[in-house]
This record gives sequence, structure tokens and C-alpha cells, in this order.
Amino acid sequence: MIAAVTFIPDFFVQLFLYRGYLCQSVIRDLRTKYKRSMLGYLWTMLHPLGMMVILAVVFAGIMRIPVRDYSIFLFCGMLPFNFFSSTALMSLGSIRANARLFGQVPVPKYIFVLSITFSNLFNFIVALVPLLILMLILERPIPITALTFPIMMIPIVCITIGVSLILATSNVFFEDTLHLSEVGMQAIYFLSPVLYRREDLPQWLVDILVISNPLFNQIEFFRDIFFSGVLPDPKLFAINLASSLVVLALGLWIFKRSEDKFLYFV
Repeated sequence: MIAAVTFIPDFFVQLFLYRGYLCQSVIRDLRTKYKRSMLGYLWTMLHPLGMMVILAVVFAGIMRIPVRDYSIFLFCGMLPFNFFSSTALMSLGSIRANARLFGQVPVPKYIFVLSITFSNLFNFIVALVPLLILMLILERPIPITALTFPIMMIPIVCITIGVSLILATSNVFFEDTLHLSEVGMQAIYFLSPVLYRREDLPQWLVDILVISNPLFNQIEFFRDIFFSGVLPDPKLFAINLASSLVVLALGLWIFKRSEDKFLYFV
């Protein structure tokens, strides 16, 4: 693991050196995604908004979950999870899809995973607009703690990149990774506090989920600053930041150890 951590400084150096290519790649991805869509970037806002409406009606209206402004509560949980799951699943085919560029474009191979990550991060930021509009409509003040959003995003971005690198690598060698990942994302969704509060679970289960599910605290951090208007405990945030860097280091280590073999399997 110590060897894996040494990849992190080089990763950020490479990220800076190839920032121009990465920006162009992100812009290309966004243009391609909405090229033939009449609503274009509006889908970035409408999709999570539509899912929120459906789930809010089911859980707040039918199942009577006792949470004030449950639609906002739900929205705050959906956005970080959607960022993680969509990035991880889209990254599965990134190596195979760009294999023909390996010998033509002198960039690190993980740049293709980063392109997907930052494209979805842009979508995440755009999706904040309907969240803020919804808060204004429901006359819920937008807390000053929302300004810490860039800092709160650091752990989940690191975790997302690390997991995406692992899945992208695995999918090169094992095509069943796609099916297992889809099932895994469903499991993570229900084991994350998207639909519920930690208070709704027995404490022993919360203790297990906090340790085993890297998204559990990340979703709560996001909800704290937008819904509750409080900052996470600094010690807890520092622990989660360190853990997210470990996941990133593990993803880089696995990817680096395998990238020389990619051309033999794609």
C-alpha cells in the first residue's frame, strides 16, 4: 500500500501537465452526449429532478417518511450518488473505446477515465441549479455552508476516480465486470443514506455501513452543507479525506500495474 500511495503525487503532476488535453476531452464528451438532443444540457437538470419527484411522491406521500422538505433531503442524497454511479459505470468501457488512441496520443491512459469523471462533475454542478431553485420555491433558506461545496467534493471525487480506475481495469480482462458493477451499484444505492437518515437505521448497521461503504459519509457531508446548514465534524472529514486518497492510490496502483497489458486484451 505504501508503494501505491507514491502514485498520488505523480498523478496530480500529470493532471496539471495534461490539463489542456483533459479540458478538450471533457468539452468533446459533453458535446457528443447532447449532440442530437433537443433539450441538450437541460437534461442534466431535468433527469435528477424527475427522479426526485417520483421518489418524493412514493416515499414522502405514500410511505410517509417523517422528514420536513423531504424532496430537498432526497435531492441532496441523489446528486452525489448519481455522480459516483454514472462515472463508475461509464468508465467501464473507457479503455476499450479509446484503445486505438494509445499509440497516437501521448497521454497517460487514465486520462480517458478522468475525462468521464470531470464531464460528470460538470453535470453535477449544473444539477445544483434545480436544487437551489427547489429550495427557494419551498422557502427554505440556502445556507452559507453551501459555499464549502468545492471542499466537500474532494473526497467523493477521489473515491470516484479510484473506483472507476479499478472497474475500467477489471473490465479489460473480465467482461462480466459490467454486470457485476450494475448489481453492485444497486446494492450501494440502498446501503447509502439517499432515501433515509442514519437515525432510521439501527446503530450497529450504521457502524458497519460507515466503515464498509465509502459513500455513506460523503452523501451526509453534502446533505449537511445544503440541507442541514452545518459543517461536518473536521476530524471525521479529515479521516474520510485520508480514506478517499487511499482508494485513489489503490485505483492508480491497480491501473498502473495492468496498463501495459491492455493492448493484448482490447
